[in-house]
Amino acid sequence: MLSVSKGRIIIYRLFDVALEINLGLIDQRKEGTKRLRISKYPYMKALEFTNPPLSFELAPYKKTLFDREINVNVIAKAYDFGVISIAFDIPIPPDTAFSSLEEVAKELDTDSTIEDKAREYTIQLMESLGKAVISPEIKEGFVEDYMIFFVEELGENLTIPDFLSSYDPSRLLLYETRNLSRFTKKETLRHSFSYYPDDLIIVHVDNALIIEPSGNFDMADILEFANAQIFELRYYDRVMDRELKSIYAELSRRSRVSFFRLREYERLAKKITQTVTEITEITEKVNNSLKVTEDIYYARIYRTFMSLLRSKDWEVSIREKLQIVMDTYKMLHDEISSRRGYVVELGILILIVVELALVLIPIG
Repeated sequence: MLSVSKGRIIIYRLFDVALEINLGLIDQRKEGTKRLRISKYPYMKALEFTNPPLSFELAPYKKTLFDREINVNVIAKAYDFGVISIAFDIPIPPDTAFSSLEEVAKELDTDSTIEDKAREYTIQLMESLGKAVISPEIKEGFVEDYMIFFVEELGENLTIPDFLSSYDPSRLLLYETRNLSRFTKKETLRHSFSYYPDDLIIVHVDNALIIEPSGNFDMADILEFANAQIFELRYYDRVMDRELKSIYAELSRRSRVSFFRLREYERLAKKITQTVTEITEITEKVNNSLKVTEDIYYARIYRTFMSLLRSKDWEVSIREKLQIVMDTYKMLHDEISSRRGYVVELGILILIVVELALVLIPIG
């Protein structure tokens, strides 16, 4: 029977909680608080964090899984671009059959209490971080979830080829307990990677399977980081939709720029420039938060995963919407400049008329 001798399930919930989290203001001397660091393995040198997130060990809690009470460890990460990630680390009992793991995975995928629990931890962490959280606000109705199956040791010391020949990991990744078609299996497992003969990483849009005998957690941290990046890009894409809707509503309500409402349109133009500046700064910070310097193993996985999460689509969408906003600003600015020109010309004309009147009309 195929089983896991040693492993864990990590469930993530990500929240956008602030405009920014100033990591420099957080006391890193507190027990359980540390900067994210990746190993010095050759294939890790291709990835560089601009401002690595801070991780915090939070109070564990108990949850009934695998027909027993499990102690769930909780790790939070704070990202400087305003995201907090809560990770629930659930140990897999020794010699757990993959069939049991599939059932628990399916159960966890639909467990609504996990998000509620993650929100509680997020609120507590925000309160403890204090002034480091700039413009704090948990964005309602906007949360990202992800799950990683992290296996350190397969039952009976199976090799990766033996494992793949006797088990279909797509069932676990799709939260299925039935056999799947060849097409579904191929599509689900097409983003598979291996560096040594005894390790395996399969990335999927909702989860990942990592078999890593060394216990090295680098790849899980990188997948979490990538999720945070895409999550923030998705959020600001939604912000752009809201800003565009607001701008169109303002313009349609005010129709053409009139002489008597120049100040109102100047305020609207100023708001547009602020929106463009803020969103450009934030999206650049998100995009540059993890740099890929070489195209080697882990960098290849990271790029594949970002592509799987449609990073380019989100970047292009935001860029196009920013362009629309900038075009709107240019149109508004040109109209305001034109109206101001009319005002100046009218003022000059009035002065000329007054001067002529003073000349032609005798005084006294």
